[in-house]
Amino acid sequence: MKAGGYGSIINITSMGSINKSPNMSAYASSKAALNHMSANLAHDYGPLGIRVNCVGPGATKTAALASVLTPEIETKMLAGTPIKRLGEVEDISGAVLYFAAPVSEWVSGQVLFVNGGGVQTLD
Repeated sequence: MKAGGYGSIINITSMGSINKSPNMSAYASSKAALNHMSANLAHDYGPLGIRVNCVGPGATKTAALASVLTPEIETKMLAGTPIKRLGEVEDISGAVLYFAAPVSEWVSGQVLFVNGGGVQTLD
């Protein structure tokens, strides 16, 4: 990327980086650190033509979520989600594609939360 004078680094963070949830302090703090590191790297690498951004998924239908999701938890998550559904993998990949595409070439150091407009937590 440095040699080519252009590039896009896209880190996957989490809503956990800004949410407050029980028993999530190690995970949440590591994701918050990733957000901050990405913003600093954007500052460092911007002059080289390299952008650094993060995508922060909300509750997305994956095997990891399926392992803990109950109907009660899903109902609670959807109560705090204006777009009344859980995320799909394609929702997240669309955000990644945006950051990878030339259309976002003046966007760097940002976190894009893809969460249906809400906050989903595992209490």
